[in-house]
Amino acid sequence: MSNKYKYTFSVTEITGQYGNKYPLLTANEYPWMNCQVIPTPPDRKDEIMAELKKREEYVVYAEGRTDFCVIQAGGGTPEHPTIEITDDNWEEVDKALCDCMQAAADFWAEHQPVY
Repeated sequence: MSNKYKYTFSVTEITGQYGNKYPLLTANEYPWMNCQVIPTPPDRKDEIMAELKKREEYVVYAEGRTDFCVIQAGGGTPEHPTIEITDDNWEEVDKALCDCMQAAADFWAEHQPVY
């Protein structure tokens, strides 16, 4: 992984609005984003990916893994407020968010068995 930033993640389990439980990876470093891990079992993968595409989600995979993907699930805490995106910093922020999401997918792939 050759990211500009090095990341560590706190892992929690979150219950979504429909009662589904899912892992949430929270970056402990800038950009302090939350990344949701979404299992993509073969029998539901097309359906899941179609829904994510409809929602215009940016989806990230770990190399060699097709059993899950990662999407952004917000960010910001009282200690690390949401990053303000401006005309001057949008490219840097976009790169940081993309790098962080990829690092989250790589982290999950390294630390979790195949679903």
